[in-house]
Amino acid sequence: MLVQFEVNNFASIKDTVTFGLNAGKKDTHSFPTRKYNLLQSVVLYGANASGKSNLLKAMNMMAS
Repeated sequence: MLVQFEVNNFASIKDTVTFGLNAGKKDTHSFPTRKYNLLQSVVLYGANASGKSNLLKAMNMMAS
């Protein structure tokens, strides 16, 4: 289960980027776990050439 992912110095990502799945207090689409209240789904969006694909490549590299 992924709760938080941080990456830096990977491809076009120079500074630290944090991708977290912690839900806020008013989020209704979340589920409780032992220690966390996590989002059921997320959307990754941004401008062209902002590093979206490189974030996914970093997650893939971590998984393999």
